[in-house]
Amino acid sequence: MTKNLLNMSLEELESALLSLKEQKYRTKQLYTWFYQKHVTDLNQMSNISVSLKEKILQNFEIKIPEITDISRSLKDNSYKFLLKTHDNKLIESILMPVKDRVTICVSCMIGCPLKCKFCATGSQIGFIRKLDQSEILGQIIAINHYAKENNIAQNISNVVFMGMGEPLLNLENIEKSVKILLDPNGFGLSRSKITLSTAGITDKLSDFINKYRIKLAVSLHFSTDEQRSKFMPINIKYPLKKLIEELKKIVLAKRDYITIEYLLLKDINDSLDNAKQLIRLLDSLKIKVNLIPYNPTKDFPATSASEESINNFAKFLRSKNIMVTVRRSLGQDIEGACGQFALKKN
Repeated sequence: MTKNLLNMSLEELESALLSLKEQKYRTKQLYTWFYQKHVTDLNQMSNISVSLKEKILQNFEIKIPEITDISRSLKDNSYKFLLKTHDNKLIESILMPVKDRVTICVSCMIGCPLKCKFCATGSQIGFIRKLDQSEILGQIIAINHYAKENNIAQNISNVVFMGMGEPLLNLENIEKSVKILLDPNGFGLSRSKITLSTAGITDKLSDFINKYRIKLAVSLHFSTDEQRSKFMPINIKYPLKKLIEELKKIVLAKRDYITIEYLLLKDINDSLDNAKQLIRLLDSLKIKVNLIPYNPTKDFPATSASEESINNFAKFLRSKNIMVTVRRSLGQDIEGACGQFALKKN
C-alpha cells in the first residue's frame, strides 16, 4: 500500500525524503505547503522541484478527505461539510466563523461506539472505524482551503475535537494530529486554541492533557451514576468517581480550567436539585460549566429545558461562584449542532 505523506510526522517525512536522496530542508517546504498554505496539489507547489515531485508521485501519495456537500446555516453563518474518505465513507465537520475567531469542529471517527442516547452519531450510524492522521488533519486542510477560496475566512484559528467519535478511543492518531497542530512548522496553533472533548474515558486522560496542555472539555451531562449510565453507557465502565479522580490529576495553569459540558433536558436533569448535585460532584475541581440546550435528534424523545429552567440553573451555579456560559450551538438548522452529526445532506 502506498504511503500517504500526510500520515507522517515531521521526522518521518524527513527520513522519507532523505531516502529519496533529497535535502532535509525540503521537509519544511512540504510541511509549509500542507499545513500553513493548505495545499496538497503538487502542481501548485512553486518551490518544489520537478524531480522531487516526480519522486513523490512514484513513491508516495498525498490524500485527504474530499468535500462532497456543503450546507450553510441561514441563522448563524456556520457551514456543515460532508467529506468522503479514501474508502468512500462519509464524515462531517463544522466551520464556525464568529467575529475574530474561526473554529472548526473535526471528527476523529466514522461514527461512534459510545451510543449516548441523545447523540445522533452513535444511535443512527454506530461505529465504523477510526480516522487516521491524514483524515483528521485533512478535514482542516480541505475546509480551510475552501474558506480561503470562497472568502469566508483566511485561516482557521481554533480546532475542537468535538465531531464524530470519541477522541480518547483514537488516541494514537489524535496525538499525532495535535503534535502537527502545535508544531511551528505545521499549523503553528497555540495550546489554548485546541480543545479535546471526551465523554469521560479516563485511560491516559490526565497524562495526555498534562503533556500537551491543550484545553479539555468533558461531556458530563449528568451528576449521578444512575442517570449518566442510563443515557451514557460508557459511564458503566468509567463511573463518575473514577472520572473525577482522573480530572484531579490534571495540572492547570493559573488561568486555565476544565470545561464541563452539561446538556439540559427538560424534566430529566434541569432542576435545582440537579444543579446542587453537580456542585457537590465538582466541588474539588477548577471548572467552567457550559450549559447546552438540547439539539433535537429523531431517535431520542426529549426536549430542551425551558429558558426559565436554563436561566435558573445558570443563576444557581453562579451564586456558588462557578463560571457559567450558555452555549447556543451553531448549525442547528442544518443538523450540524452538538449531537446532530448523522451524515445528512440539507
